[in-house]
Amino acid sequence: MSYMPKRKKGKRSAVDVFFDAVGAIVPSCGPALRMVERGQERPLKLGEKFVLLYNTPLCLHCNCNRAKFKEERAKMRAVDFKS
Repeated sequence: MSYMPKRKKGKRSAVDVFFDAVGAIVPSCGPALRMVERGQERPLKLGEKFVLLYNTPLCLHCNCNRAKFKEERAKMRAVDFKS
């Protein structure tokens, strides 16, 4: 049983806001993997290519998805989009 008070939805602490801001600035696995998967489905737009390039280093503090990212990026590069 937890005695911690529950926060109302929509109510965020300063720490939550801080970590959301840092997460938007620091390269991350999530956006990189989303762009690689999207790049397998269709050609990436210019803004999406920038997101992929920026997030390619992935999480700098861990190697959580590095192998998956490399595998999916190889698949993306192998897809040939001819119009």
